[in-house]
Amino acid sequence: MSTPAQDTRDKVIRLETEMAAMRNDVSKMAAKVDELHELLTQARGARWMLMILIALGGFVAAKITPIITYFFPR
Repeated sequence: MSTPAQDTRDKVIRLETEMAAMRNDVSKMAAKVDELHELLTQARGARWMLMILIALGGFVAAKITPIITYFFPR
């Protein structure tokens, strides 16, 4: 027959084991979240670069049209 102190000790040991497993899971999740954050940060920079390139392309297209019509009149 087990004593209440021994039952408590067994429960604490089981809890410590579960906490160790949970700590490993949380550390894996933290690594994944860090990777996702890095990816989203890169995507934000790529989005701004794409917007700048589109604006630059529109500017060049607007300015080159009169030059093309000057060299190739109808």
